[in-house]
Amino acid sequence: MGERESTARAREVGSYLRQTREAAGLSLADMAERLGWSQSKVSRLERGAAEAMPVEVVRFAAHCGTGIGEVDSLLDWFREAAPPGYWLSDRLSSLIFHETAAQFSQSYDPLVVPGLLQTEDYATALIGPKFTPMRMERQRLVHRRGFQFYIHEQALRLPVGGNRVMNEQMLKLALMCDQPMITIRVVPTALGERGSLGGSFVLFRYTTSGPLLYLENQFVGFFVEDHDHVSRYQEQLTVLTDVALNRGESRELLAALASEFDLPEDSRNVPDDLAKEQLQRGT
Repeated sequence: MGERESTARAREVGSYLRQTREAAGLSLADMAERLGWSQSKVSRLERGAAEAMPVEVVRFAAHCGTGIGEVDSLLDWFREAAPPGYWLSDRLSSLIFHETAAQFSQSYDPLVVPGLLQTEDYATALIGPKFTPMRMERQRLVHRRGFQFYIHEQALRLPVGGNRVMNEQMLKLALMCDQPMITIRVVPTALGERGSLGGSFVLFRYTTSGPLLYLENQFVGFFVEDHDHVSRYQEQLTVLTDVALNRGESRELLAALASEFDLPEDSRNVPDDLAKEQLQRGT
């Protein structure tokens, strides 16, 4: 009988268990003997092929010499309430784990440039200097596997950090369009409601498990595995594939936007300001 399909939480817990065991210098056989389990059970838990009970994780951590404070944090994590088909966490480590383990991902961002593509100055202006180093570290992943980014044009026009920051950000995106592992496609504003597909999301795909959907708002990230919910976002990706600019067109638009932002910091955006003045005068 084959192993059941693993869940995202089981894989993350399993990775934690394996890293904890290895940090303690223990082999699979050592761990099995200490816990009174079979080596196959230890292996299944570490691969995420079996769900771990909270008491099992605590025993595992204790035998590896984990401190009581970290054990308490683990218990708090297991107590997080989640409706059926969902699990959630506001821990950045959860996102890093799953985006690193994925073989391919597709994302849609309607409001800001995706974090994995941001320049350091753009990220600093958006989230502050405290969190920027972690975001820059996450970007090491970008050239190691396949990514497909759908970015709404309004996200590219939202001014973040001033003209210089935006000019450099658009130039970076235009250059990244030529990277072999990266596809950037812009959803043009001219599409109107056809290009408006709700909030940002990421769909992670794996070779040995089902897809994992990540939804994020300002306060918390949600990981969704329920097949019905995931399929709805897969349908949205199909729509995006049909309506978004192709790679060449997207690169051209990004280069044009870089030129639009190539202005002194105190320069006015003449077309936009003229339009506003005409509206105010009623002309």
